[in-house]
Amino acid sequence: MAMSELRRDPFTRDWVVIAPERAHRPQHTPAAAPPAPATDPHCPFCPGHEQETPGELWRRPAYPDHPPGAWAVRVVPNRYPVLTLGHGPARHRTAGLFISAAGIGSHEVVIESPRHDWDLPDGEDTAVADVLCAYRARSLVLRERGPGLVLPFRNHGPAAGTSLAHPHSQIVATPIVPLRQRLLFDVARTYYDDYGRCLYTDVTAAELADGRRTVAIGDHVAAFSPYAARAAYETWIVPRHHQASFADAGDEVLTETAAMLRRLLDALRHLLGDVPYNYALISAPNGEEATAYFAWHLQLVPRLAATAGFELGSGMAVNPVPPERAAAELRGTPPLGPHI
Repeated sequence: MAMSELRRDPFTRDWVVIAPERAHRPQHTPAAAPPAPATDPHCPFCPGHEQETPGELWRRPAYPDHPPGAWAVRVVPNRYPVLTLGHGPARHRTAGLFISAAGIGSHEVVIESPRHDWDLPDGEDTAVADVLCAYRARSLVLRERGPGLVLPFRNHGPAAGTSLAHPHSQIVATPIVPLRQRLLFDVARTYYDDYGRCLYTDVTAAELADGRRTVAIGDHVAAFSPYAARAAYETWIVPRHHQASFADAGDEVLTETAAMLRRLLDALRHLLGDVPYNYALISAPNGEEATAYFAWHLQLVPRLAATAGFELGSGMAVNPVPPERAAAELRGTPPLGPHI
């Protein structure tokens, strides 16, 4: 029997349980979804239905061989936002021990392709780069609205929170920095105070030197399974050279990130099937883009198991697949080798 191991996450100082024996538990495997059609007459994100979405915020025109007016990527306000645009500052209100604030912010939808049946691992690298260009362009605009956080993210599959089948991701801008992001920032700042170096740069260098958890290496970005991964096959894409905000990424970094993300998602699908997943692109809080102690990173987390009572009660994640094994299996898939 393989022994469980407790590992401390260097980025949060949380403890994670790596429990290989948990992988042998009986699991319910959901039935595969039927193939999507190329277009859906009832989908508000398909071409020809542009009037069914709120007013367009950003567009990547289609390539010259497409009809005039065609688009490759669109960004529109979310019709059902978690935060909404408002006027004036988000003032805190206090009622005894309880504090609240106006839900001012923004929530946008990135419609990633005109094709209803498209997915990120199916496209060319340039098509994925167009999606990341939307993240970068909107992040540059949204971070100028004041303090807070801009978070691009993607939900894939109903179990991961997808409500519409058409390929899309989202961007939420909050007026505050959530506790988890403040923790990431504070841990990185403490490390910088102690050692005079960026925690993210040092961990990335250590992972690449070790190699056991490395998934792919490029000139500008790398992918690895974190030492204290909170979920099976969790993988990060990180810049190899320090940069605090993805909004400031140059074209070469963006292009290579897109290529690595596409291959990583293709490898995950090749290895596990069309599993639900979430990814989030985490950058420094607004106004902290020049900091020397934080680095942007993309966290990809497959949703292979539900959170149970132990995790809820203890706050500790239980990961049944050691990151070393996950990285080796991903490296061994046809879509993804050790170099891109």
